[in-house]
Amino acid sequence: MLIQIMCFAVILSASKLRDRDITSKWVSAENVFFLFSYRVIPWLYLKKQDGTLEELGRTEVILNNLNPVWIEKINVSYHFETVQHLVFRVYDVDTKYHDKPVKALKLDEQEFLGEATCVVSEIVTKRDRSLTINLQSKNGAGGSRDLGTITVHAEETRESRIAIEMKLCCSQLDNKDMFSKSDPFLRISRINQSGKLVPICKTEDTPLLIECFDFNNNGNHTLIG
Repeated sequence: MLIQIMCFAVILSASKLRDRDITSKWVSAENVFFLFSYRVIPWLYLKKQDGTLEELGRTEVILNNLNPVWIEKINVSYHFETVQHLVFRVYDVDTKYHDKPVKALKLDEQEFLGEATCVVSEIVTKRDRSLTINLQSKNGAGGSRDLGTITVHAEETRESRIAIEMKLCCSQLDNKDMFSKSDPFLRISRINQSGKLVPICKTEDTPLLIECFDFNNNGNHTLIG
């Protein structure tokens, strides 16, 4: 019997997550500013036939961003003609575990933000292989509360024999901070088949977009160019 298997990498992003860590705020003439400590991370599980969950992976932790785009990819094997249920759970990492390695984090010690479920075929059969799902509470319903959404994008994995080493530097950047110097960093994204930008951690044989940002602690980084 021939069993067809497709291996792909899952890239995750979320939108409009609920902020449960606001500690203080101050008001200016025009805006209300919030001071918070917020670190979000998603877990990905495969739901087995007996209902138990098998962890497939977890990403890196994103700091102070209610619309995070995670770069760490999670590998998934898709078995054709087999119904495979995926469970995505998003957590806010407790302050006392901020310096702990991601693989050492325990779910029962973190704050649950929401979960979403889907079938693998729902993702891979999409033209752009992207699926956006509403986050729900653990009992399977969001109720009157909007817990945000999680977007799942799948890319078929392939081996590449080409390695490219790049050394990047910037000069005479525009200063985006009023009372201090900018803290620039670079983000490299790849344009997928649907035309959307997907952050990556290595280069591939497709066009790349390189952006330079001024880092801000509140997660709203300012684009320099």
